[in-house]
Amino acid sequence: MTDTHRACITCRGETKPKVLDSIAGEDKELAVAVRALNVLECANGHRQFTRADSPLELLKHLIEEDEPDLPAGEEKGLFFKHFHCNDCGKELLPKPDHRHTFSVEPGLPDQPGLKVDLTMAVYKCGGCGKEQLHSLKELCKLTPTALANAFRAAEIQSG
Repeated sequence: MTDTHRACITCRGETKPKVLDSIAGEDKELAVAVRALNVLECANGHRQFTRADSPLELLKHLIEEDEPDLPAGEEKGLFFKHFHCNDCGKELLPKPDHRHTFSVEPGLPDQPGLKVDLTMAVYKCGGCGKEQLHSLKELCKLTPTALANAFRAAEIQSG
């Protein structure tokens, strides 16, 4: 449940709900854009999450529910990583084909209309030609920092 009457954690002023059109952050190869994020904002422009656990809830949803549905290869090898097609098993080409944006809608109860765009290089399979991310493991390692950088850039404080 969204707490729309919570005081600003910076100046203790009254906050009101606000929807941010788009915020963005990156980590290495991953760019994240969060659209229609509901926050609380005071008259001084200080922003905070609608609930203290909102950022963690979004991150958990992305990593556990949304990202596993994306087309991703399988990482093999201990020291020298090789990436193989999840469909046919052939090795993915070593160079990315292009960058692609995958849009997901987490469907969080207190975030109606929330959408997250994940932009990363995709690789073509040398066997079947399917385009996919190198690996889900690689994506999941980059997501927390990219998302935190988006929140930081939009000056959203936790609390």
